Amino acid sequence: MRPGGRRAYAVVLMVGVLGAPGCGVQDSPEVAQEPTPSEATTTISKAPAKRPPLDRTELDAHLAALSSDDRALVDHYLEVERDENLGEGTWVVTAPLTVEEAKRRLLGLDARPMSAAERERMGFEKSAYTFVQVGDGVVAYEDTGFADPPKRLLAALSEDGAVSAVATDNIEAMTRFGYARDGKVVYDNYEYAFEDDLDDIPLEVRDLARLARVDPKGPMVETASWSAVALAMSEKVTGVRAVRPGWETGDWYVVPVPWGVSEDY
Repeated sequence: MRPGGRRAYAVVLMVGVLGAPGCGVQDSPEVAQEPTPSEATTTISKAPAKRPPLDRTELDAHLAALSSDDRALVDHYLEVERDENLGEGTWVVTAPLTVEEAKRRLLGLDARPMSAAERERMGFEKSAYTFVQVGDGVVAYEDTGFADPPKRLLAALSEDGAVSAVATDNIEAMTRFGYARDGKVVYDNYEYAFEDDLDDIPLEVRDLARLARVDPKGPMVETASWSAVALAMSEKVTGVRAVRPGWETGDWYVVPVPWGVSEDY
């Protein structure tokens, strides 16, 4: 869950300076009388009651049931999330591909680099991707979480025997996870944590997805971070570890916001 806003309180103290020494006779100013204890009203601000922690019995059971490889994956992303090393954004990972191949499949031949000046004044209507080689795969990253690619491009990234995946996290807590293999989308959901039926999630990532699933018909219970689980599933199917490149990392290429959701829905 994400933190809400903070309530601020201000106290204003007013000091009146009355009268001054001088010649002649001055009218005595009226002095406000202090209220007696019986007249005074004391307001005591109560701190908001702390909500009890959500039940994590199911989550702990699901974590304990994971294979050692799956547990290592999710533990990694939960740790980097706690350390705030990733933050919000869209991660598109694919393998085996080079940066040039991934850029061409995702953005086309007319990909437009974003200038430094354009980056400084970038508004809400566009974002930018950069590409990093990680082993035999590629991480493509943008930092809003709203510029994830349409399904057709997720599929295109996986053509000719490759595998691609997408995971998002944004300020609205909208978390997409999807992946494609050999040119076909295997699974894709813009709110995968709210999947109606867990059996609709492919078996190879189902145990991980179970950690984040919210059952709308059941009681509210603790879940693992939706974005951390999405990144763990992305690495499981592609073998590519998600990283967050800095602005100083290579070229950045302009894309619209929103991107995939405006085409797919």
